[in-house]
Amino acid sequence: MPGPAARIRLLIIDDSPDFQLLIKTHLQGANFFCLSAADALQATGMAVRDRPKVILLDLGLPGGNGMVLLERLRANAHTKAIPIIVVTGQTTPGLEAKARSQGAAAYLQKPIDKQILLETLQQVLQESAHVATTRP
Repeated sequence: MPGPAARIRLLIIDDSPDFQLLIKTHLQGANFFCLSAADALQATGMAVRDRPKVILLDLGLPGGNGMVLLERLRANAHTKAIPIIVVTGQTTPGLEAKARSQGAAAYLQKPIDKQILLETLQQVLQESAHVATTRP
């Protein structure tokens, strides 16, 4: 397996250590290097410093609402181009539409299916690469 530098950096923003471990287990052997943040403040610092290729964002975070964090990451010059996949257990009507309108590249409902996660990551990363190569 390639070292961390050769793998795709993914930032998991979720306050549940169990969920972080589940995602890392799902992505084992799939060429991802997973970083984890448990709250909005830690997540913002890591996103700016580590520049992940993709972010998985839970909406129920201590120290700040996940939607607010999504907005902040979209507004930050260092993180605005990083695709963000919202992964949440919340079932509020209209939440997916709101997340997408604020810049989420995809939206997944917990509990998360490993195959759907992998397919979504592949699709989002392909779209991100396409956008990066077609910018003037």
